[in-house]
Amino acid sequence: MIGDRRDWLKGIGLTALGAWPSWSLARPAPLTITGMKVTPIALPDPPLLNATGCHGPYFLRNVVELKTDAGTIGIGETTGGESVTIALERARERVVGRDAFAYRGLADLNPAAYAGLEVACLDACGKATGNRICDLLGGPVRDSVEFAAYLFYRYAADHPVVLADRRLKDARGRGEKALDRWGEVRTPEAMARMANEFQKRWGFRVFKLKAGVLTPDAELETLRLMSDKGQLRIDPNASWDLATSVRIGLAMKGLPIEYYEDPVSGQKGMAEVRKATGLKMSTNMCVTKYAHLSEAFQVRPIDVLLTDLHYFGGYAGNLALGPVADAAGWKLSQHSNNHAGLTMAAMVHLGASLPQLTSASDTHYPWLPDGTDIIEGPMLTIESGKMKVPSQPGLGVSLDQDKLAKAREVYEKSGMRRRDDSILKF
Repeated sequence: MIGDRRDWLKGIGLTALGAWPSWSLARPAPLTITGMKVTPIALPDPPLLNATGCHGPYFLRNVVELKTDAGTIGIGETTGGESVTIALERARERVVGRDAFAYRGLADLNPAAYAGLEVACLDACGKATGNRICDLLGGPVRDSVEFAAYLFYRYAADHPVVLADRRLKDARGRGEKALDRWGEVRTPEAMARMANEFQKRWGFRVFKLKAGVLTPDAELETLRLMSDKGQLRIDPNASWDLATSVRIGLAMKGLPIEYYEDPVSGQKGMAEVRKATGLKMSTNMCVTKYAHLSEAFQVRPIDVLLTDLHYFGGYAGNLALGPVADAAGWKLSQHSNNHAGLTMAAMVHLGASLPQLTSASDTHYPWLPDGTDIIEGPMLTIESGKMKVPSQPGLGVSLDQDKLAKAREVYEKSGMRRRDDSILKF
C-alpha cells in the first residue's frame, strides 16, 4: 500500500516527502525599474478659506513615472513642494535597478516620497500582471468607495485680489474667464446653498464644513441650515480654544453630527472636548503618524482617525492601521489635501482594500477646475457620493503628457515651491 502511494506521488511529480511540483517553486521574473522621472507641477486652486487664510492660486504636487524592463510605466502622485521633489531625486539611485515588487525596501524614505514611489511601483506591477492595485493588496472588500462633500467658505474666483496675485500664470480672468462659477461663499446661507448644489451634482450624503473662518456661532448656524442634507462634520483646524470648542460642541447636540474634527489643539485638549460633549471626535492633526499612537491609546482623544497614504507609510502602513483601529475602537476615514486624478484613484483603491475604512473619505477633487486634471480623458466620476473602483490594471488611470507638461510649465513660471494655504485674507 505504501509503495503504491510512493509510485503515485512520483507519477504526479512529487517527492516521497510530499514537496510541491517543481513548476510552483520558480520565482517570477523581477520587474526591474530602468528609469525614473519626477515632475513637480502646479494646478489651479480656487480661493478657499481656512483658519489661517486663503489658498494661493495653485496647489503643488509631484508626479512620479517609473519605467520598467517589461515596457510598463508605473505612475504615482504625491504631495507637492520642493522638499519632496528633492527627496525623490535623492532616492533615484536606490530606485533605478530595483525590482518594482520590492518597493517595501524604500519604506525608510521621506513618507511623502515613499508614498509616490509605492503607488508608481504598484501601478507598474499591476500593469505587468493585469491586476488592479486593490487586487495586489488582497482584493477589494467593497466595489465603490464613499466620499464626503468638502465645503469651504471662499471668495469668488475672479476677486480682484486673486487676479492681482503676481504668481498667477494662467488665463483666468473676470466673468466668463473666471476659474469656476461658485462665486463668493461667506455667509451661512450661501454655504447652505452651495451644499445643496454639491448634493445635486455629486449626490453626497456626508458634508464636511471647513470652519475657523467665520465666528464660531455663525459656523454653528451654517450647520443648522445644512442639517437636512445628511451627516455633518465640522473642522475648525484647531483654531478654537477649549471653552469655545466645548460650548459649540454642546450646542451641536441634536444635529446629525458624524464627528467633530480638531476643534482644539493637541490630544489632551481633544480628549477634554470629547469627554465634555460626548461627541465623536476625529483628527488629522494630533494623530498623523505611528509615533502618535501610544499617547492616543492612553489619552483617547478620538473615535475616527483620518488616515492618509502620504502620512502613514503608503498602502502598507495604512493597511496595518486596520487591526490598530479595531483594537482602539476607532473607525477610519481618509484625509484629503488638494490633489489630481492619480491620487483620487489611489484613494479609491485604499478605500476598497481597507475593511475598517467605513466612514466616507474626504476629497478636494470636486474643487479641481474642469479640464485641469492631468489624467487622460475626463475627470473621474462621483455618483451618489461614491466612486467605483477603476476596472483597468494598476491605478486604472493614465497620464496625459500634454496636460502634465502644461502643469509643469505653470510650476516653473509661478515660482511657488511650497504649498500656500495662508495668504492674507482680503
